[in-house]
Amino acid sequence: MNRFRQILGLWLASVCTVAMAQESYLWSFDRDTVGKLPSYLTADPTWSVATDTGAPTLPNVLAADGSGCTNALGSICAVQGFKLEQGHLWTRLNVSSGAAGLVFRMRAGNNFDVLMVTPDTSRLQLMAIHNGVPQELAGCMLKTTFGRWHRIGVELDGRTIGCYFDGELRLTAAEDPMSAGKGSIGLIVAGGGRGRFDDLNVDIAAPSEPPRRSESIIQVALLGDRILVGSALVTATELADRLAQRFDKDQRLLILVDKDINYERVEQVMKAAVTVGFEKISIELRK
Repeated sequence: MNRFRQILGLWLASVCTVAMAQESYLWSFDRDTVGKLPSYLTADPTWSVATDTGAPTLPNVLAADGSGCTNALGSICAVQGFKLEQGHLWTRLNVSSGAAGLVFRMRAGNNFDVLMVTPDTSRLQLMAIHNGVPQELAGCMLKTTFGRWHRIGVELDGRTIGCYFDGELRLTAAEDPMSAGKGSIGLIVAGGGRGRFDDLNVDIAAPSEPPRRSESIIQVALLGDRILVGSALVTATELADRLAQRFDKDQRLLILVDKDINYERVEQVMKAAVTVGFEKISIELRK
């Protein structure tokens, strides 16, 4: 059973003397049973874990077939027992028909915000749903087609909503006062859509103290395309085995990154560390 792991990340900006602890939550679906809905999610029977050899991260994805959905708003899969107020929420999706996207600020099945990708019309839309009535807050045209993987995300700071597509900020809108505050998060397919989702991620930043000097630390440095575990240069495929050789449940894994952060590589290291069993993971800007 693949429940979410909480990872504490330490981000130190060279222009700021305050350390920021990043609480990161990852729902990867990779260790969940294929053909079933994980117990930490709630959805109708059209949602289930599937194997996808073409997914950005292997082996599993969360798949939905909303072709028979009678709800005009679409079919939602929500994370149980988790609410987000401020932070960064993102996923990778592949839409094969209709539309699909991210759900947040959800208080009920007919009251939520959604960032939706519709390849048929090449649109990215940010919408607020109140009592079942959708209102577009922002929208733009996209270069996309059915059957392609894309990364989408929203950034919530309590005042504005930033919407990202493949790492680029594409939309911004003021927070809807009727939606602001903590709400559930999840995924959606709409318009009779079918889609696949590879990982669901949440990052929440807050002031924190740095790791204690007495802690035992394993250091991983990301230097461009190179990965150093201690002083040993390893490949991405060797990373998990090398971490497993050095694993101790009381140790902290410290990931050193450059100012031009490769988020894909950071995520790769974090997933390998979580798979091995690390629960204390820090991320620090390399001096």
